[in-house]
Amino acid sequence: MRAIIFILLFGLTGGLVYGQNWDERTAKEFFKRTNFLMAMTEYHKGIKIDRENLDYNYHLGICYLFTNINKQKAVVYLQRAYDNPKHEGDTEFYLGKAKMLNLDFVKAKKYLNEYIANPGKGKYLSEAKLLVKNCDDAVELMKTPVNISFKNMGKYINTEYPDYNPFVTTDERIFLFTSRRAEGKGVKEFDGYYPSDIYEVKFNGTNFTKGKNIGNVNTRLDEEVVGIYGDGSKMFVYLDHNLGRKDDPYGDIYMSIKEGSSWKKRILIEEGVNTDHMEISCSQSPDGNTLIFTSNRPGGSGGYDVYMTRKLPNGKWGATQNIESINTVGDEEYPSFAPDGQTLYFSSNGHKGMGGMDLYKVKWNPETNKWGEPQNLGYPINTPDDENTICFPMNYKHAYISAHREDSYGDLDIYRITFNDVLLNPALFITSFTDETSGEVLKDGFVTVFNDQDDIIGDFKPNKNSGMFTITLDPGTYSVEVEVPGYPLKSIKWKVSEFDYQEGVIMKTVKIAKGE
Repeated sequence: MRAIIFILLFGLTGGLVYGQNWDERTAKEFFKRTNFLMAMTEYHKGIKIDRENLDYNYHLGICYLFTNINKQKAVVYLQRAYDNPKHEGDTEFYLGKAKMLNLDFVKAKKYLNEYIANPGKGKYLSEAKLLVKNCDDAVELMKTPVNISFKNMGKYINTEYPDYNPFVTTDERIFLFTSRRAEGKGVKEFDGYYPSDIYEVKFNGTNFTKGKNIGNVNTRLDEEVVGIYGDGSKMFVYLDHNLGRKDDPYGDIYMSIKEGSSWKKRILIEEGVNTDHMEISCSQSPDGNTLIFTSNRPGGSGGYDVYMTRKLPNGKWGATQNIESINTVGDEEYPSFAPDGQTLYFSSNGHKGMGGMDLYKVKWNPETNKWGEPQNLGYPINTPDDENTICFPMNYKHAYISAHREDSYGDLDIYRITFNDVLLNPALFITSFTDETSGEVLKDGFVTVFNDQDDIIGDFKPNKNSGMFTITLDPGTYSVEVEVPGYPLKSIKWKVSEFDYQEGVIMKTVKIAKGE
């Protein structure tokens, strides 16, 4: 409704939004309403008219800083504004933050310290001091990067719009994510984006399906997936109630149960979790007995805190408990239980980190209800930008996050991380070759296996007594050449799923015809 009113308002004021001529009032109004996408478009029109205009460069730099279009351009325009002696008081702060997001920590500290040295200039003094510390922490974290690789999930899952909050089942066969793409039911909102909807992707160990809108749970309003139960039987959904309470918004956590292949309409989570404040994310332990969630209710350590509640003998949730050892004066958000039920992942801007929201893990002892020391997940999982969620399947070989990287499709994208130091057992195949006509097992010959780059993986000979080949292969696509005396060379394609290693011994029989 707000978006409709906004469009009508500007449609009736001389065509400011859609007019052909540059009108600075349009840009300022979009900026005021934090619609940085449209403000960016308008300020670009102004820059074409007056390239060195202080106000245009300053606001355009902030637009790039607070969107995921191109953080490098934030530096360009804010630097141009800074070089003007009459620049805004907060320019040093924003330019320092932009330099930080582009990993230029020396320059970032220079501008941030300039801002700190003149406390009367702006209102971000405490944040600037924290960012200076983050710069030093980031340099240290980048000295020992985590050995990982990123894979963009591709155009059938990601779009030019924000795609974020991926949550995966323990067996990795399903993951859910949130998107603000144009194909949903709603119209653009005040910030220039479409309402958020939830999408589902399936994985068979070889291929991922296209992201599919889950239907029932989604409406014309904003729905975000904020957690998934390990077996995929339920998910947790955040729904905001900002309409009508602009100065005092609140949000609740809902639950949706999966029946067959369909998600049922959301229901408000059990009493004791939601309040008339903001509850924004939730995770349930694998045994089902503990809920961890985040809230900005009064009495916490800072902004958003992590809380927990445990199931009572009557099946109801007990009193909520603030997890003080995790929480800081900053924000802690998006807790997610690992499959072991004792490791909790969460995001925070209050612990030692690279800036913005970083991802952490902490160990929990359910028997003593004691929590360990949170550990930063390291670079390049974390960056000076915001990393909000991470979710692991059972094998811990992979994880799912959202990020904006060089190969993104235009905004936040879903990425699959591979932890290169985590080794999985290869799939074990016991293979035999038989005559297609007689069914006789052929005990002579050998097999050559090539990978998809045509490199030889190995030559294999059969057991002289059984005629069986024992072959171990990592996930991938292979070419297999079978040479048996008296038979023509046979070539076959062999796909090994990422789930095959879980199957134990896999028996394969290949039939060969003499006439081939």
